[in-house]
Amino acid sequence: MLRQLCPQLKKLQLKVKAKKTYSRIHSQLDNAELAVFLSGLAAISRPIISQWFRASPDIEIKSDTSPVTIADRTVELALRDAIASRFPGDDILGEEHDVTFGDGSTGYQWVIDPIDGTKAFVSGKPTFGSLVGLLNSGRPVAGFCDMPVLDELYLGIGEAAWLNGVPISASASNDLATSRLATTSPDAFSPDGLAFFNRVSALAGITNYGGDCHNYALLAAGHIDLVIEDSLAPHDIMGIVPIMQAAGACVTDLQGNSVRYPQTTSLLCAATMELHEAVIAIISDSF
Repeated sequence: MLRQLCPQLKKLQLKVKAKKTYSRIHSQLDNAELAVFLSGLAAISRPIISQWFRASPDIEIKSDTSPVTIADRTVELALRDAIASRFPGDDILGEEHDVTFGDGSTGYQWVIDPIDGTKAFVSGKPTFGSLVGLLNSGRPVAGFCDMPVLDELYLGIGEAAWLNGVPISASASNDLATSRLATTSPDAFSPDGLAFFNRVSALAGITNYGGDCHNYALLAAGHIDLVIEDSLAPHDIMGIVPIMQAAGACVTDLQGNSVRYPQTTSLLCAATMELHEAVIAIISDSF
């Protein structure tokens, strides 16, 4: 299936390029050009992922006990090269390789998670994705989330979000009792955080486990209403937050603070402000 995906990307780029856009996000491109650049990253990452998906690559366990493969490292290097070639003044941060600094002239940073959900990737599951975030002085302003096996490419730039070139928006859910809640794993929470999550889960309509970055993308597209995560690294966060925000979702950390690099290590993502406020009230009662 992956081998069939790359020819579709040129059509997708043209669809995104034609969209109306808002104020300029990156000083060197207008937003339509930025959308084309971001969507083109999938043509770089997908062939590498196709080579190694369900091909039993060697698995190395990192110091934080998370797995990594040659696919993770190769995808990140390829994405770094593409970004550095187009934006030599910008800093680039990634999960698998050291930070590379631009010439310091722009104030922009790029954050890469080459395969978010490596456990799923090495297990042959399709719910992993590639994330790239653009930051302006530590604030996420544009994002790329590509789910290659599912053929779902999500972009968020300013106040516009797309799935495969089609505009998307978060749901209108404002009732916790009927909401669809998701988290990747309860193992990621601290004891206090897990107790809080369980309180929210008990009040939510449906709770889903697993999914990694796909949960956030599905929230942006209106299929999930709440995502709560803890113990996150910058590469887990910065590519996906701008997509949810562009789709109209309310996204903060678990204390209700705005998402910033490098301070943010947790996420409370809600389809609406009302739903977000309901969960924040539970947090306030919990601690």
